[in-house]
Amino acid sequence: MSNGPPPRYKLSLLGNFALSGPDGSVDLSSKKLVGLLAYLALTGPAPQSRDKLVDLFWGSHFEVQARQNLRQALFRLRRVLGQDAIISDADEISLAPGVVECDATQLEALAQEGSRPSLAKAVDLYKGRFLADVAIPEEAWADWVAGEQQRLEGLALDALIRFGEIELAAGHAGKALEMAYRALAINNLREDAHRMMIQALAAAGRRAEALKHYQDLVALLARELNAEPDAATKSLVAELRSAQPPSRSRTVKEIAEPALPQPDRRDDGKLSMKVLIVDDHALIREALHTVLKQLKREAVIFEASNSRQAMHVVEEHPDLNLILLDINLPDRDGFSVLGELRERYATIAIIILSASDDQDKVKRAFSLGALGFIPKTTEREVMLNAIQLVLSGGIYIPSEILD
Repeated sequence: MSNGPPPRYKLSLLGNFALSGPDGSVDLSSKKLVGLLAYLALTGPAPQSRDKLVDLFWGSHFEVQARQNLRQALFRLRRVLGQDAIISDADEISLAPGVVECDATQLEALAQEGSRPSLAKAVDLYKGRFLADVAIPEEAWADWVAGEQQRLEGLALDALIRFGEIELAAGHAGKALEMAYRALAINNLREDAHRMMIQALAAAGRRAEALKHYQDLVALLARELNAEPDAATKSLVAELRSAQPPSRSRTVKEIAEPALPQPDRRDDGKLSMKVLIVDDHALIREALHTVLKQLKREAVIFEASNSRQAMHVVEEHPDLNLILLDINLPDRDGFSVLGELRERYATIAIIILSASDDQDKVKRAFSLGALGFIPKTTEREVMLNAIQLVLSGGIYIPSEILD
């Protein structure tokens, strides 16, 4: 860093354009003045040829008029910034060093430096796309801006992810989550940002949410790119599924761990769990009984054919481990029942049963807190595996729905 006097002006190009000086905000009356200052600031201190500047801002004009326009623009910039702010000769033009402090050039330097403090400053600088509010109807300008937007966005994303990884390694899962959210808000197809999100959720004790995020990523990549997650992401998730997480948030732990809430212990010492089946069809309830009997633990099974009976059972047995809930009940919409159960009994795992595999219903179910979605046409062995997955802390979405 220079030991000279501080820059006279601060120039913001990331997001909406802003220029401020010793007396406050400075208004440049023309978009082309804004563009000219931005271009000289971002390409400085290297001088730029007059021919290139003419082509950028007045390429559609006759040459004589275009060069006159450039001279007028330079005159107006000097009047705003100071006569010594612009260095020029017959062929080249540049911005004098120390005149402006530009957020875009700062971002580039900080990202290149790469230390934790530098990356923290870099991610705070990125407020939005480069010159998002400046439109100049010249082809050369549009091409240059598009290239710089892509380049600076990439630098910001790299800085967000690198800073998040440093924070995650330091045990700051919350900060890493924040960086992942910000990166995905800029570009939701950055798979390394999704990986960081999964790692940060798991580190924060939110393993079920991490696995759910992976399922969302699988669907996103298939829909947008007709692709699968890469090997690094698959390896991460496989490790997450096989490992026992060191800690989890209370709600997720109580839902996911089979021993939480504590299962009933029968007189003969064997463990049992409590399950409620909510469906208005007796044949479905009978079929689910058969599936549940194949679980490795003894299951105490309750039944309800409508929402009123279901709520009564839950009130009597708030230590239920699992509810299998039909989405189409005769007396009430199953989604509203799901929402009420999740709000009042956060520790009970809930799997939705449905005659339909409509994706809108699937999305709605998970947004309301379901941990699984099982079409009623599912084979019994698959249904058993789905129930076991949810009870072990995972999330079940049928592969045909993802496809």
